[in-house]
Amino acid sequence: MSRIAQAALSILAAGPVAVADIGRLLARQGVTRARDPGAAVRRALRDDPRVVSLHDGRLARIDQGLRDVVLTTRVTRAARDRGALDVDGDLAPLALLGLASAALPDRIAAGDTVAVRVEDVAPPRLAITALTRGVKARLHDEAELLDAIGARLVRTEAGLAGAAPITRLAPLFLSVVAADPASYRTPGRPLGEALKDAGWELHLGWVGGRGAAWDEVTENEVRALEADVADLLVGEQALQAAEVQHRVVGLVRRHLPHHAPSARRRLARLLSRAGRVDQALEVLTGAFRFRDPEDHYEAALLAVRTGDVVSSRRWVNEGLALVRDGDDEVALCLDDLASDLDAQAAFFAARETLGTAGDAVSDIERCARAITAPRRSYLVEALVEETFAELDFSEAARLIEALSRVGDTGPDACRACAAVLDAPLAALAAERVGDELSVRPWITALAEARPVAAWSTRREDAPDQQQVLVAVAKEEARIAGLVALIDHGEMGGAVKDAFFLPDLAEPRLQREVFGPMADMGVPSEPAGLRGAVEAVTEGLVLTDALGWRMPSESRQPVRARIERWIVRPGVA
Repeated sequence: MSRIAQAALSILAAGPVAVADIGRLLARQGVTRARDPGAAVRRALRDDPRVVSLHDGRLARIDQGLRDVVLTTRVTRAARDRGALDVDGDLAPLALLGLASAALPDRIAAGDTVAVRVEDVAPPRLAITALTRGVKARLHDEAELLDAIGARLVRTEAGLAGAAPITRLAPLFLSVVAADPASYRTPGRPLGEALKDAGWELHLGWVGGRGAAWDEVTENEVRALEADVADLLVGEQALQAAEVQHRVVGLVRRHLPHHAPSARRRLARLLSRAGRVDQALEVLTGAFRFRDPEDHYEAALLAVRTGDVVSSRRWVNEGLALVRDGDDEVALCLDDLASDLDAQAAFFAARETLGTAGDAVSDIERCARAITAPRRSYLVEALVEETFAELDFSEAARLIEALSRVGDTGPDACRACAAVLDAPLAALAAERVGDELSVRPWITALAEARPVAAWSTRREDAPDQQQVLVAVAKEEARIAGLVALIDHGEMGGAVKDAFFLPDLAEPRLQREVFGPMADMGVPSEPAGLRGAVEAVTEGLVLTDALGWRMPSESRQPVRARIERWIVRPGVA
């Protein structure tokens, strides 16, 4: 802390003081020799969270003003269910402490009138107790506050045309309690009641006359909070972003209920990103009573990420049962997720059936059925890769020869081999089945897959690392997405990592990939396909030159798949 700031804070310990007066006093004391002492004080305290500028231009210390202040409010059913009071309305001045909510003790019941005492300011500590007697007006304290509000609203109204004036309550309240150490230090009636009797309305943290555009105020508050969430996400502060989003949820639930479902789902996504997956699922499953299939879809996605496929499949089914007219996109996403969960179950069963390579060769019909069982091409691809990974050429050739003679499943297994394996095994498999295509779409997709579109992040959003996504067309309009992270900083344009996403319906790609990226401040936009493919292939050349091994290569044969689906087909 600078010498000027320290000295100014000492002066403010006695109560609010005008900036110019602080500057003159510090100049007389020799603390500053600035030509404009007031400006020096403003610079020294500009970003100090302990100081607030009042409506009349004076500065006040928050701790000096709010310590031992007592505010009262009535506990609503929603607050009791949540276990916390929102810091707005009657408690709006507490927002100066940086609080969004105040935890309710278990003994407090809905309908109780509670006294909230500020016991300390840094860090904030509140004492909340139920009042057993009725509360009365604090006549002197209320008169001082009403005078401050009235003076402010008159000045505000002079600059407006046709709109009811409004002003923030917290700075005006602080100007009263900071000037009088006894003001609002004992329980009395809630601030909202005093303002109502004076002909004013209290909305969130604002005071205004009847007819004020409160809907617009609320929407502005939501936008401001959402901007805070975005800034925190860009700074990779997911937990803090979730805390602010919690305030958004509470605000819209009470005042803009039509925005509540989407705000609640965003809260769940932020909690998940912060590692609070259990809390995220509680948010979503607690909303199931609203019978919105979007909540079931989000919960099913989270369950998949935790490995709970049983719950995920159940919630998908429940979500599909709730679909109504107009829910086409979420219905498509739920159906695609259901199909993927079923295909993955078939994949794991097929993997168990295949066993070792030796067993696969000895029971060729079982092998053919297993390879073709998953009804998603990316899973068939993985089974072929695993089945042939440990076979030498002669063993692999015998297996392909045997597969080609097994009913209709064997030739389809060979077609999958022709699309997935490297030459000459791919050529051998293709020779055994000819040019005829499969009747199974997930097998045909392996033969016909081609890159069809690309997206990338903007260099100005993330100069050091660009994310490129190349989409490969698959069966039933799904997309296999290659995500390549091109490092323009330390690696000079090399691919730092790359991986293939599971095949997704395009709306899921938008929701599950591009949406979260935009939340992080790095939105994707369509890119030229040829340029994107060239960026990836040239980046991989640099990766090899640096001797860098991509982390994803320990989990999937990403280099082989890039060659197979991105490079080998070429771009028209």
